[in-house]
Amino acid sequence: VEMPEKTRIMTAGFQTIFHAHTCEEECTVEKIFETTNNKGVVTKNARFAGVGMKVICMLELARTVPVEEFDEYPFLGRFTLRTEGKTIAIGKIIKLPPKKE
Repeated sequence: VEMPEKTRIMTAGFQTIFHAHTCEEECTVEKIFETTNNKGVVTKNARFAGVGMKVICMLELARTVPVEEFDEYPFLGRFTLRTEGKTIAIGKIIKLPPKKE
């Protein structure tokens, strides 16, 4: 996830709207694994992400959405996060959870 300049702080538990191709679904930031700031400094297990940072995080969606990992299908692996009608982050899906039986 890459956060544009006018984004507020994002933490675990942050609720937003996930947009991928034609899908729109409520989601929650479950965990932030890593952040990288503008100077390239990497922070593991970060508590928050701020303006201009790149983030590796886990998102939990309210319902199943048809997406794929970016490396396999780039069109189905891109998404945006929006809050209050404004884009707060753009991202690529790098890993999906195992498929349920």
